[in-house]
Amino acid sequence: MRFECTETILASPAEVIIRRQIDWPTLEALQSDLIRRVEGNHSLFFLLVSEPLPTFTSGRNASTDDLLWSQTELEEKNVELASVSRGGKWTYHGPGQILIYPIGHLSSIGFGSKEARRFVETFRHSIKLGLETWNLPVQCGEEPFGVFLEGKKLVSFGLSFEQGISSHGASIYFSPQESFFSGIRPCGQSNATFTCLQEYLPDLTWHSAAVSLTNSIKKGFKIS
Repeated sequence: MRFECTETILASPAEVIIRRQIDWPTLEALQSDLIRRVEGNHSLFFLLVSEPLPTFTSGRNASTDDLLWSQTELEEKNVELASVSRGGKWTYHGPGQILIYPIGHLSSIGFGSKEARRFVETFRHSIKLGLETWNLPVQCGEEPFGVFLEGKKLVSFGLSFEQGISSHGASIYFSPQESFFSGIRPCGQSNATFTCLQEYLPDLTWHSAAVSLTNSIKKGFKIS
């Protein structure tokens, strides 16, 4: 099902912030700062784009049973653990991923206070359209929620909404991630399979992919 937001009332263009090789505590602190800025001015809207250092993150519904690596293995592979405020269970973030966090008040881009689901659907559809510009036959899936390519997961989602403000977001797999996903049951699933953009678009760079997808998201939300 396709959802589209209504007319934007942003007082200024969305600000895109890109950070690569960023550790998780620094990324969380940056996101928190942007949330505070939105709390003070609902017309602000940010797209925080990052490529973090290796981290297993656990959402509000995560179980320790789904963390498969021992502390020794985590230390050997330089993977950190972090609890996050989004919903969901365990996932992995690290080099070769494009994380995109839309941080803004729902009302600033035409959504009602109870339309978080429509916001998420619009966000996913915008990313799907961006991927389709590269002629990739991507499809949306519901359980688990994401964007898939030939049956394998290409984009994962995990958003949070507090007092009408969105945070966290989507992870697009740019390069292979399987070796790290073997350390958890992602989203509680033992049979999850993944793919990446490099497998289909070997000449695509991380930065050009991030810029293109960000532009598609801004278009989908009808913001400049």
